[in-house]
Amino acid sequence: MVIGIVGDAERTVAWERHLRPHNIVRQVVLAPHVHDLNRVDACFILDDSVQRFEHLLDAVKESIPCFFISDFIAPSTQYEGIYRSSKEAGVDVQIAHWPTLSPATQWMKDKILKPQFIQIQRSVYRSRINEHPDQFTNMWMDELALCLKWMDSGIHHIEVKKSSLGPRLPQAIHVMIRFDNGASASIQIQLSSTQEHHIRYISGKKDFLECQVSQQQVKYGYLGDNQHIHFETKQFDSTRAAEKAALHFIKNIQLRKEVAYSAYDAFQCAKTYEKLMAKTL
Repeated sequence: MVIGIVGDAERTVAWERHLRPHNIVRQVVLAPHVHDLNRVDACFILDDSVQRFEHLLDAVKESIPCFFISDFIAPSTQYEGIYRSSKEAGVDVQIAHWPTLSPATQWMKDKILKPQFIQIQRSVYRSRINEHPDQFTNMWMDELALCLKWMDSGIHHIEVKKSSLGPRLPQAIHVMIRFDNGASASIQIQLSSTQEHHIRYISGKKDFLECQVSQQQVKYGYLGDNQHIHFETKQFDSTRAAEKAALHFIKNIQLRKEVAYSAYDAFQCAKTYEKLMAKTL
């Protein structure tokens, strides 16, 4: 396959390194804009500019399958436009939602296809947020998107509780979701912690997963035929997450399979996020 990478020179070269080792990739073409590419089989768009959705739309109109690597949070109208245009053009667009695309999550989703319960707990040093004020929103939005994608069900009820030390100093958030299929999810994030931790717990009917996110270590427990609980532990290399996500995307395009996190998924998540924001005003 001939793969295009669009973006600034430093970032495109870094992504080229992720693609070069794979036999499935015959040629990699770097370009500053989609219009500078000749015919390619798929395209990686690295763009954080204000016009990033316009640039993505240019590629979609050229019927190029895209891996869109950008800020995840965006208005639902922009994701809706990309989703509808991609359906019309008959091409797939994968959005870079890294919690879903990580090798650990992909392995866990293979173990438990339909969770009954997801619980996510995260504690963070406030100093990390002081340097990046939007990071708190990014944190819980990432977890929300992961829950919605994994559950793959309509929302029966959702509510959010927030705690703040002032108008610009968020302290904690608790998002509670009940899904149409009877499953539920809970997201709890708090700042000013004396010790950081980030745990995702997922349970099915006869098995469960516990992921220590920062270490990318997963414990899988399941009920065996002897009615004893058996355990399996697996460690993942976070430094290869981008490379594996890139290869997975290319293989899905080649095999005409659904991408791991689509523009439709991002559209649905953005709509849910906007409803929650309206509730907290």
